[in-house]
Amino acid sequence: MSFYRWCVRPFLFQFDPEWIHHHTLLAARAVGRPALMRKALTRLFEFDDPRLHVSYAGLDFPNPVGLPGGFDKNGLAIETIATAGFGFLEVGSVSLHPSAGNPERPRLFRLPLDESIMIYYGVPNEGADAIAKRLTTVRLPAPLGINVVETNTGRMAPTEEVIEELAESVRPFLGMVDYIVINMNCPNSMGGASVLDEPKTLQRLLESYRERYPSLPPMFLKINVPLEAHRIDAVLEVTDSYPFVKGFIPSAGKKPPSSLRTPREQLAKMRGSVTGPHTREGANEIMRAWYARIDPSRYILVSAGGIFSAEDAYERIRAGASLVQVYTALIYRGPGLVKNIKQGLCALLERDGLKNISEAVGIDHARRAGKSVAPGAATSPMPAKDDAPVE
Repeated sequence: MSFYRWCVRPFLFQFDPEWIHHHTLLAARAVGRPALMRKALTRLFEFDDPRLHVSYAGLDFPNPVGLPGGFDKNGLAIETIATAGFGFLEVGSVSLHPSAGNPERPRLFRLPLDESIMIYYGVPNEGADAIAKRLTTVRLPAPLGINVVETNTGRMAPTEEVIEELAESVRPFLGMVDYIVINMNCPNSMGGASVLDEPKTLQRLLESYRERYPSLPPMFLKINVPLEAHRIDAVLEVTDSYPFVKGFIPSAGKKPPSSLRTPREQLAKMRGSVTGPHTREGANEIMRAWYARIDPSRYILVSAGGIFSAEDAYERIRAGASLVQVYTALIYRGPGLVKNIKQGLCALLERDGLKNISEAVGIDHARRAGKSVAPGAATSPMPAKDDAPVE
């Protein structure tokens, strides 16, 4: 990882962020096209330990460290990226119709003083049909997900139009991907807030899926997260009726905080949502709030935001995340990060006397409540929904 930080990254950072990201994906696709090259890369980054193997929602994950949507929007190099040792990978976000995203340039910014990036892409992608065609021949050693989103047209679409589009956007991928993520609110698309923030609208969307498709792969909702107990419960009351919804990827707005070291005059020239280490504590708070409300035997939580190390990932898992995702850290630390996180997680499990990473999920909740938790003991922190506090 030090070779990347001191040699590769300085070279990459000489170029426009969006341009170099796209061309890095093209280069990765070319390098990984021969199966022998993918095999060699896999050996370079290989680290497998049964203590990290987990099963959720009927899927087997070789480890809990995944790639979120946004890194490889069009599935250009997903097979090569998989050689870094991810436990699951997402392509997208993908919309039913092709979209150029937001027209303004630049729309991707580096904040190296904060090891962060600011994103104003507006979900550009080639559209569901083209991307599904590309994924037809993709075979990965870990679950593959597709992250679908409303097409960014620059306007607020009517509710029925949004529901129709999201319901149809998954069709080309059925039988091809292992799970689906419904991106219910992209914070940097031009249309603004999502109509799906309303539980009644969410119910109409989920009902549309049930009516159209006799079977669906596991579905996860990337939701514009509320933290208040009653608002979380309102979402759960809707999703409880739809067994294909297996979990949530809670996300919050990512406006630049005042604590950033990047000068304010530089930030004033940028736009979009900020990702990086400063989102860590907020993401942990989100996990704690949501894990206190869900039934862990029914749902899992997937979390991204500020995960740069094994300690970051472990803290998030102990707060309630069953799976974690890394994005910004890959840009600043390189592909060796995934292996380092996995090795570090095993060391932390050994330190705490746990036999499998699943035993750490939500364990801090029981300890906060003053309960003694034996290694390997399952925890189910969900109190009654009508009067339970949010931690």
